[in-house]
Amino acid sequence: VRSKLEYASSIWDSHINSLNLQIEAIQNRSARFIFSNYFRTASVTSMKSNLNLPDLSLRRKLSRLCLFHKVYHFNSLLSDSLFLPPSYISSRSDHQFKVGVPSSRTNLHFHSFIPKTCTDWNHLPASIASITDTDRFKSAIRNHFL
Repeated sequence: VRSKLEYASSIWDSHINSLNLQIEAIQNRSARFIFSNYFRTASVTSMKSNLNLPDLSLRRKLSRLCLFHKVYHFNSLLSDSLFLPPSYISSRSDHQFKVGVPSSRTNLHFHSFIPKTCTDWNHLPASIASITDTDRFKSAIRNHFL
């Protein structure tokens, strides 16, 4: 079931809460099924933590950042056409890998892959954004967010 839920999740990461709740409900039902515990008083959150299942929204965020990292560090042609130069870099709070966030006229575009992930990327610590190895980056962001 998880592979079906995560197919193209790095691109599809809805900002509409009701859609995200429906997807999380599938994982919640799976946790109840694994433990065979269908009591309404049972905590699904504790079941998911016992199974080491983070929220799917967090998994989608990590997936988006990993895809962004691959494009940023390994595909210069694509990164040059997708990522804008930052309008301002603060030497105190920003890292040298900061990218510009494209302006959006619609809510749909504002919450799409590029603007949303650019913002997340810019909020990463410099020690993580500077990692060029994909596996080390994936491990570092997992440790950072989990």
